[in-house]
Amino acid sequence: MAPVPERPSPAALRGRPDPARRVRPVDWSATGAAAPAGDPPSNGGQAAEDAGDRLPRRRARTVALPRPLPAPPPEALHTLGPDDPRSAPRPLRLDEGELRTVGVRDVERERLIETVADPEEAWTSDNGVSDHFCRGDLVVQVRRADNAVIGAFSRAYAMAVRPEQVTQLDEIAQLAAGRSPRRGAGTRVPTTRRELLERMTAAGFVVTPGSVHGRVTHPAHPGLFVPLASTPSDVRFTRHAVAQIRRVFGIDLRDRASAPD
Repeated sequence: MAPVPERPSPAALRGRPDPARRVRPVDWSATGAAAPAGDPPSNGGQAAEDAGDRLPRRRARTVALPRPLPAPPPEALHTLGPDDPRSAPRPLRLDEGELRTVGVRDVERERLIETVADPEEAWTSDNGVSDHFCRGDLVVQVRRADNAVIGAFSRAYAMAVRPEQVTQLDEIAQLAAGRSPRRGAGTRVPTTRRELLERMTAAGFVVTPGSVHGRVTHPAHPGLFVPLASTPSDVRFTRHAVAQIRRVFGIDLRDRASAPD
């Protein structure tokens, strides 16, 4: 093993030039082309000064001013912009290309709509991505993002794959804040059948009476309907009707105006 040379002492280095002084500065402006005639040769500190004179000066840094946000794309479901006139609810959409069926065949479109409009039981089990509506032996799955029907299953299959922990959809509690102390006009949800019909008519709905159940349609949404009981017995009838219309047509009939003082 070769011996490690000893480090020279400061006394031995006294009088020697600093090695850093022999390092030639880098000329970042050099292009490799021949220097024009008459230019002095570049060497040492003078070369560094000449290079510094030829270096391009940096432009002053500019500060970008805040710009308004771009408009949301027209296909956006909803935005958080306060000026966006669109609301989050969307009318029910049925696309056979997206529909997945298990245990059922040739389900009529009208039956799918009726199951979503007036379910006997409803729940969500996939972190709110979609909801399941059960009526009789049919379960319909609806995606929340665009209110599209994406599945139709037999009740036996849906209950077999349904997780133990599910969230029941209590839309009545979500959509209705209850009657105001005045118990009349100005409440969020209509309190009487007459008030409900007035709001539906004002929103453009067409109510076709029937012997047992009427039929609520809207000219802007052909093919969609909501059954309406001719002689309702449930005191929460108006709340159910508001929830059904919002779920199928994407139209909210709640009165958001506060009651007069």
